[in-house]
Amino acid sequence: MAAKRKAHRASEGSKQAILEAVLSRAVEAGYEGTTMADVARASGLPIGSVYWHFQNKEQLFVELLDYCFEVWKQANASVGGMRDLLRHSISQSAAASASLAEPAAAFWSIGLVFAFERRLEDNLARQRYLAIRKEMFQFFTSRLRASYPEVPEDVAEELAHDMAVMGRALTDGFRVAAAAGDDTDFSRYAELAADALESLVATRLKEYAHD
Repeated sequence: MAAKRKAHRASEGSKQAILEAVLSRAVEAGYEGTTMADVARASGLPIGSVYWHFQNKEQLFVELLDYCFEVWKQANASVGGMRDLLRHSISQSAAASASLAEPAAAFWSIGLVFAFERRLEDNLARQRYLAIRKEMFQFFTSRLRASYPEVPEDVAEELAHDMAVMGRALTDGFRVAAAAGDDTDFSRYAELAADALESLVATRLKEYAHD
């Protein structure tokens, strides 16, 4: 029994090593440009070991996205209100260009491939990415909802939804700017984006107060 547990831990360790090793390759080459042979070279393991853990490339990317998402959730677990959420998400998005091996940031780069590649519509990894985006949206919405405790439930839900939509759009946009190599002070523009959204919220709350 002890030997089986040890073998299981070793197997899980190899699987984790593969996921960590392939991050940079996945971000640089995307889904189409990453092969199982690339994964084997990046991890330093025989290709047979790679196929032992992952049946094919689709399964590999499904689990890679899940791994990145878990890291992302841990990184954002203690983030507070809208300003912190927006600043954090934009900085992670932009950081994907500079830190290809950072899972929380790499998720944005890998994910954009699946967002744009419509021909991968039936691909399991693309489907998983879209499902994770929904989970992320719900995460942001629930956090933002808690930022408006003094307003009616329906108003708070609408505000949270709108802010989550705009926050996600800004994050995706900054990611594209980072990938294109734009000379942008992402921290500064994250603050400006937060200022704009907070001003919008204030205006909307005044409108509701006068209804």
